[in-house]
Amino acid sequence: MIGRGRPKGRPRTTRTSGERPLIVEIVGPAAAGKTTLIRLLCGDGHEIRSGIDVASIRSAAIFSAKAASFLPVWLLQRPRGRWFTWREVKSLAFLDLWYREVERGRPSGVMATLLDHGPLYRLTSLREFGPEMAHSKRFERWWSAAFDRWRGTVDIVVWLDAPDELLLERVERRGHWYLSADHSMDEKHEFLGRYRGALATMLEGFGEGGPTVLRFDTERTSATEIADRVLEALVSRPAASESSDVGRSSV
Repeated sequence: MIGRGRPKGRPRTTRTSGERPLIVEIVGPAAAGKTTLIRLLCGDGHEIRSGIDVASIRSAAIFSAKAASFLPVWLLQRPRGRWFTWREVKSLAFLDLWYREVERGRPSGVMATLLDHGPLYRLTSLREFGPEMAHSKRFERWWSAAFDRWRGTVDIVVWLDAPDELLLERVERRGHWYLSADHSMDEKHEFLGRYRGALATMLEGFGEGGPTVLRFDTERTSATEIADRVLEALVSRPAASESSDVGRSSV
């Protein structure tokens, strides 16, 4: 169940000038409760923020440059494969833009930055649902480098999920680029299965020293309870500049 409410006991902590905010990515299929959880965690105060801002003009330039770097691969594969969709082009660029912003260590005084549709989601989607060129050696080299960077940057992964039937019922009320489109139920179940499998494979690739992983079933656990558990993890997690050897766990 996705219960709304206010998490208890919001932690009060600060970051020193040498510490960047913890990076928390919230992953899971559409309608799993990610937006509700983010609203609870960012409900008041300024220690937790949502998203990483990047300059729009600079973003547009990087969108073009990043996509163009794979153009030779695509031209060699034609007509076997399609070009990147606009959604995928943005993913290619954001994976670099966000990392640069995190490396700057801003903003000061923020305890954690929450990401929905963040780097791990985009890496998963590009590999699993991207064009044929996503299986090329050139793309794989880029993907592996991006994965290594974000594996050492994301501190906590919160994986929300729920049974397919419940997710599809929720999606019907809000829409989704695939799940609410004109596809059969078998195709929708296959899509969800592929996404979960690809995400699980990525998380297994973290190995020792990767992010802390917290998993929740939002049919059984309310958003308020999940928010409380995430807040506890934030307080117990060492500062980002000191956390390179911290392992991962499941809930």
